[in-house]
Amino acid sequence: MKTMISTKQILLLVLLILIGTSNGYASYQERAYLQTDKRFYISGELLWLKLYTTNIEGKLSSFSKVGYVELLNDSIPEVQIRLDLTNGTGSGWMELPVTLPTGYYRLVAYTRYMQNEGEDVFFEKRITVVNPYLPQETPMQPGTENHSFKLPDRIKSNHTITVSTDKDSYRPRNKGIIHIQGLPDDSISFSVSVAGADPVQATAPSIQDWKESLSTKGSAGFTARVLPEYEGPIYKGQLIDRSNNQPATEYGIAGLLSFPGENIQVFNGQTDKNGHITFYTGMTHGKKEMATVVLNTSGKSYRIDLQSPFARQRSETFPPIYLDSTWHRYLLERSLGVQVMQVYTGDSINRIESANPHGFSKPYKSYILDEYTRFPFIEEILTEFIPIARINKKDGKRTFSVLTEKMDRFSTQTLVLFDNIPITDQEQIYNYNPLLLKKIDVYLGHYIFGGQRFDGILSFSTYKGNYQGIKLDPATQLFDKGSTQATRYFYMPAYEGKDVKSSGKPDFRHTLLWIPSLQSNGQREITVPFYTSDLPGDYVITVEGIGRGGTTVNATYTIQVRN
Repeated sequence: MKTMISTKQILLLVLLILIGTSNGYASYQERAYLQTDKRFYISGELLWLKLYTTNIEGKLSSFSKVGYVELLNDSIPEVQIRLDLTNGTGSGWMELPVTLPTGYYRLVAYTRYMQNEGEDVFFEKRITVVNPYLPQETPMQPGTENHSFKLPDRIKSNHTITVSTDKDSYRPRNKGIIHIQGLPDDSISFSVSVAGADPVQATAPSIQDWKESLSTKGSAGFTARVLPEYEGPIYKGQLIDRSNNQPATEYGIAGLLSFPGENIQVFNGQTDKNGHITFYTGMTHGKKEMATVVLNTSGKSYRIDLQSPFARQRSETFPPIYLDSTWHRYLLERSLGVQVMQVYTGDSINRIESANPHGFSKPYKSYILDEYTRFPFIEEILTEFIPIARINKKDGKRTFSVLTEKMDRFSTQTLVLFDNIPITDQEQIYNYNPLLLKKIDVYLGHYIFGGQRFDGILSFSTYKGNYQGIKLDPATQLFDKGSTQATRYFYMPAYEGKDVKSSGKPDFRHTLLWIPSLQSNGQREITVPFYTSDLPGDYVITVEGIGRGGTTVNATYTIQVRN
């Protein structure tokens, strides 16, 4: 029997027992540290980031598999993302909205498990965003010495590493080599960024300051109400009676959560007596949309309202930014660069890795419809080409069924999917235009979702996987909360040949290099290449990292790009 009930709920309960509590405090505490490619951004730019999770001693932790990062304006989230974590690290990006007003913003990072201790243990840093496209609420102030550009000082570290380059000064579209020396024996996971020097150096704790604060920054208590995401994202929701929009009181109603698309990703929900439903998922990297479906045989109509997985944040107001008049040219060039890069290199900048196929069992039979004569009705396709499936009619409504695993009869409980969305009103598929379908997959055998057993699955897939033209049942709801973030490729052209250097395509990159996932693996020295852009100026190389044993390394180095 292909039972879809995972053992992860049991594992999580065992984990909580092992974690235990004593006098209200957990015996295991998790912490987070967040790196960014820089701290000063223009609205519409990409913000690149890396998240570390550690224990209270600063050693990398593999406990949580999902990290949370929010960009907050006061307590209002402007951007929220979730990251896959592997061995205590995860990397990602934020696309800053072009409508983001000028101001200081909070970047807050945490895990679901850390919510048990409250937001006082969350990691937080401040960044600066300037929107040159909107009228400024605070006028430009006359230039003074205090507002002039200031390069960052070398950051203290508990392990001294040396960062240098093959040259101190480069021409535009030149290749450079970064030398990172003196790395410790500890296996270090670190990031390297090369970004233009910013006019405002926003204050933020260094990685060493953060580690030194771990022993003093404790929680006021531990609730043990929020389960750790030990295998993948967890979603919670409320079962709602659609007749009165009140929480459901009927016990035992089952629900499913799925991710629309080509590959089957369906997860059962666990419901308690108060109608609270919990979905334990995994391997949903890069999915942007979710669907919930209520499996109900009582005749009542229900829906599932999903809750936001992000924590509620406290209010914190920053003073306004007083822009210096000496920054005018710099901000003009920087904003022009953002627009030019989108126009000329948008395909390269916006290259995002598609989600990996989910490891569901292969279908017994897959019918690619373009390989057959195309009929105008679904019933004709099943009759002519798919003898292991058929259409039934009961009480005036049509349903689909497939053969049982022994192939001795047709199932009375077949799960029907449309672009991976469970369909309860199957009359909708019967009347669907089959010319929009790419394939039909048939799965034989026993499957259990939401405590309900299905003898086979019949899966319909459209060409684009976007459930085009189907009318979903009221018990089905779509959400754009999505899962963990897809991988985005950092754009860095390689200027090696004369033809490439003389290309007419402009290169206005302000961040020249972002590599979040370097591993030292015991090496004492690592070299990293980079390429300058068309923008002259001072650039700051920043190296930060944490080792498995808790060793922290960080250093900066400044180079120049001159015409």
